[in-house]
Amino acid sequence: MVNPTTPASQDDIIQQEILKAAIRLYQKFGPNGFTMDDLANAAGRSRTSLYYYYKNRDEIYQAVMDKIAWDMAAEIRQAVAAVESLQDKIYAFCHTKLKASEQWKKVFSAMMSSMDAEEQSTHAEVMYSWHKKLIHYESMILNEILAGATLRKEMRAIPLGDQDTLVFLIYSSIRGFRREILELNDPHDLKAALHLLTDMVVKWLKN
Repeated sequence: MVNPTTPASQDDIIQQEILKAAIRLYQKFGPNGFTMDDLANAAGRSRTSLYYYYKNRDEIYQAVMDKIAWDMAAEIRQAVAAVESLQDKIYAFCHTKLKASEQWKKVFSAMMSSMDAEEQSTHAEVMYSWHKKLIHYESMILNEILAGATLRKEMRAIPLGDQDTLVFLIYSSIRGFRREILELNDPHDLKAALHLLTDMVVKWLKN
């Protein structure tokens, strides 16, 4: 994936164009509902250029899933960087994580609707690995937030084991909010729940 802190090369730009075109086609036809020629046309590239960057359809599919995880993490990281305090950074993480998840859920739902049973089974396996990768990215961001706050003396230093547990608590709580409030229509106010979670975490970190 392209690192946003470094200038993109021409190869990076072309690969991003190919993957963006693939995402659009996946939404319409599913991973196996179009040809490499279709993808080349959608990306405005030759079939040869596709094979220069990706060996086959499976490699493109994996690259697309990696791009989605990276893009979600980049969106969260950007929101966190835009605010200053520990409390604001944790809230920005939680809120942006939920927003990004809802945006990409629409893409995944469209992809699933175009798949047959066998394709859905394969996609579920890919999604499991994708989920683990996203958790890794999110954990990195949360650990960076906590490390920065410790250096700024906004919070007390905590043992690494406690920090690992806290990171797990935050990202798993967000997923719980999403499921109960956004998917199962629980009547609790989402923003109020996020603010309360953030307040609880920050108070614990400062005591």
